[in-house]
Amino acid sequence: MEPRSSKAQLRSRIRSARASRRRAPVGVAASAWDVIRAKPVRSLLGYAALPGEPNLDPALDRFLATGGIVYLPVVTKVGAPLLFGRVTGSMASLESQGRWGIREPQDSGGLLTPAQLLSSEVGLDLVFVPALGFGTDGARLGNGGGFYDRTFGPLGAAPLAKGPRVLGVCFPEELELPGLVAEDWDLRIPAAVTELGLHTFDDS
Repeated sequence: MEPRSSKAQLRSRIRSARASRRRAPVGVAASAWDVIRAKPVRSLLGYAALPGEPNLDPALDRFLATGGIVYLPVVTKVGAPLLFGRVTGSMASLESQGRWGIREPQDSGGLLTPAQLLSSEVGLDLVFVPALGFGTDGARLGNGGGFYDRTFGPLGAAPLAKGPRVLGVCFPEELELPGLVAEDWDLRIPAAVTELGLHTFDDS
């Protein structure tokens, strides 16, 4: 589904549906926590939810409380890959930054490049990737900025083809969007977490 207008229409429809929710379900954090505790996880990449997005804060705070290490993406400029900062307090302690108002860690300890984040020194075990939805093959529908594709896609700064376990995050009705398939540069996700649990995509 290359027509950009089609992806734009999907984005518009999903954003409208999310905006009509009275509040985001909290069950997705419980599902994420089930994943985290199922296998040993020392460090992970999460995200700080924007209004309307599935919120992982309770799971990330719980993981931090056990001594786990959480990194979050940091947007530096349009057209550049993401950088990453470590959370040193709770998720609630993070302040909104930049033009999109995303909660980001302070860079007092220095931000990591994608390659540094995926290095053996960091030892990242798990990556949660937010999305507006996914196609049947795990094609990800993002917000249109291309940050995750530019960072982790097949042609990105640090492709995720081999590395930590990668899980998308969305609402159940945003799974297996018809007609949405991965392009050569798109980040493809093998499975996604919703409030209903773990969903694995068809990799055929």
